[in-house]
Amino acid sequence: MFDKTKKSLLIASVAASLGLGLVNVASAAMHHEPHHAVKLGWHGERYWDGHRYWERTEWERHHPRHMEPAHR
Repeated sequence: MFDKTKKSLLIASVAASLGLGLVNVASAAMHHEPHHAVKLGWHGERYWDGHRYWERTEWERHHPRHMEPAHR
């Protein structure tokens, strides 16, 4: 009878482990949605170039030929 109890506990723990694993996989898929795309250009006082945000003064310093006439 002792062996039957061990076997039952082993089967129950394996079944529970598999069930928890499936729940974790399902919840991970729900939380990894694609991020929204940020459009290139000015966003307030910052410029997004596709890789990083530039502060306005920093962008103007690195791109003197691209400045708008109002900012020269």
